[in-house]
Amino acid sequence: MAFLSVATIAGALFVLGLFLTIALNLHGVLAGVQEKIAVELFLTDKVTKAQVSSVVEEISAIEGVDRVEFITKADAMHRFSEKFGSRYLVGLSNNPFPPSILVHLESGTKLAGTAKSIADKYTGHRYVTQIAVPGDVAKKLSDALGIFMTLSIIWALILIFAAILIIVNTIKLTIYSRRDSINIMQLVGATPSFIQRPFTIEGLFQGLLAGALSSLALYCALMGMKKLVPTLSMPPIILLYGFILVGVIFGALGSRLAVKRFL
Repeated sequence: MAFLSVATIAGALFVLGLFLTIALNLHGVLAGVQEKIAVELFLTDKVTKAQVSSVVEEISAIEGVDRVEFITKADAMHRFSEKFGSRYLVGLSNNPFPPSILVHLESGTKLAGTAKSIADKYTGHRYVTQIAVPGDVAKKLSDALGIFMTLSIIWALILIFAAILIIVNTIKLTIYSRRDSINIMQLVGATPSFIQRPFTIEGLFQGLLAGALSSLALYCALMGMKKLVPTLSMPPIILLYGFILVGVIFGALGSRLAVKRFL
């Protein structure tokens, strides 16, 4: 029965850890796509460096803005040449590309709102001739991230509740198989705290072993997955240590609660 308790706790923690790792990776993918979303403000050719600096400083102070980049006319031409090739620029006597301010936004559910607020604020600005706003894309990404985060939290809570239920019931079965020992200890006058102590310590060590096994199994499984999916991000090492701590808590607390039924 002790092996069953260890295996149950380890299995529950492994499933929970695998889900959290996959959820973190999917969140990272969505956030990575969001990081490529930017608002670009095209400026007049006669704008001065001081005027640009003023606008850049003003935009940088807006909540939800990650960083602001000034693109000169020469930079704009170079970017076009790198993306589409220099053959389209042959024969041009003047640089036709306007200077611009590229506003990189913070990833998150507020990305679409930040993009819209910047567009609304600088539409018709005396230094701005045109604004490129990825409105629909930004909104869809924000909505997708919001839905994903909500579903992740719901599933995480369901898995945590299921893990607690399975672990506690398994420990109850283990304690139930030793109910005769508990009755004998009560008959000879042992106090409830004295009876609980050995079971709590046993549960603590079982939880420690289960947490260590689940962390090791999770690490090995993820290393195997990483060979198939090189872009997979490994969970922070503190998460693996955290499962050991959770195993200890589940084991000790579950044993203590289970023994109380027979006292």
